Amino acid sequence: MNSKNDRENLDDTQISTEHAQLLATFPAELQKLVEDEIKDGNAIQSIDYSFPAAPCGASVKLVRQVKAERRVSTTGVVFYARNTPQYSGEFTTHQRHFFVLEPPSRFIETEPIPDMETIREEMAARQRAADAERFGIEIPNPSNFAVKSELVGRFRESLEIDYERWREGVGYDMSVLQTATTEERAEIERILLYKRVEDWRDVEALAALDSPKAFEKLRSALKHKDHAVVMAILQHAPQLVSLEERTELLVAALQSADFYHGLSQALHEVERFHPPVIIETLLNCLLERESGELVQFAGMLMYLHGKADVPFDWEQRPFFLRFNTPDRVQRETAFRELCKAIDIDANKYLKGRK
Repeated sequence: MNSKNDRENLDDTQISTEHAQLLATFPAELQKLVEDEIKDGNAIQSIDYSFPAAPCGASVKLVRQVKAERRVSTTGVVFYARNTPQYSGEFTTHQRHFFVLEPPSRFIETEPIPDMETIREEMAARQRAADAERFGIEIPNPSNFAVKSELVGRFRESLEIDYERWREGVGYDMSVLQTATTEERAEIERILLYKRVEDWRDVEALAALDSPKAFEKLRSALKHKDHAVVMAILQHAPQLVSLEERTELLVAALQSADFYHGLSQALHEVERFHPPVIIETLLNCLLERESGELVQFAGMLMYLHGKADVPFDWEQRPFFLRFNTPDRVQRETAFRELCKAIDIDANKYLKGRK
């Protein structure tokens, strides 16, 4: 849905008919939050059913950040100040089925918090120093150089990701590598070595360079706190990790990542790579993780055991949704039914749990 088109004939305090109908399915507390924001001049960018919303929920993406006095948790709404490349904050209920999301901080028309900017720059400086030592070269800031090549200029410009390109998932201009000379590829490599690895775009570009220094930087990025970056490395440069490492990284993502930070990518990897420890992790997560993501785990287990033709079988969705509950008894009942369907002893996992 394109919110610009939706609002073409509306003033700033109105919601389109389509958005109003979708918003009516949200919890009352989140509806009121969005309506109050609209009255104060904010706008809906889109309403969709993508992550972090559960399959039974939805997400409202706002054009601007929520007013400061509303960026707090209340009795019915839980607020998290994420400040990630994907969004700057999220509002949800305790069930975590529906979300109201703010745009990433770099797209918010407010002054950045100086302390956070200082911290990020210090981290970037330390990373550049470590890279310079690792690669045995000095990596000066490429923005200080005059661009002698049109191709390199095009690539540098593509590093600037605006809101539209972020929303549409547009990556860097990788086409330049197909015709770049050796000298031009070396300059592009220098640009990427200087830059921090922040998301899948950086991973894709470094992998495409196919150079020892680029691969060394990706190896270092396997320690990244954002599981999405790590999962991107498994996708674009799988040759850099051993089977043991791949398993460990997937287990870590399944246990703690959320859908905006690597869980969806991890589940995609699990479709093709699922040794016994991965199956064990999926089963344990059904009993240990918060309920919001568990429908996907249940769907994946049914798929991996030949009880579904796709990783999330919508015909079995009513059963999967039974895992979306904080009630321990109800979840264990659903768990026993799933284990019976895939011929696994549920008691092995339930024994000793409270």
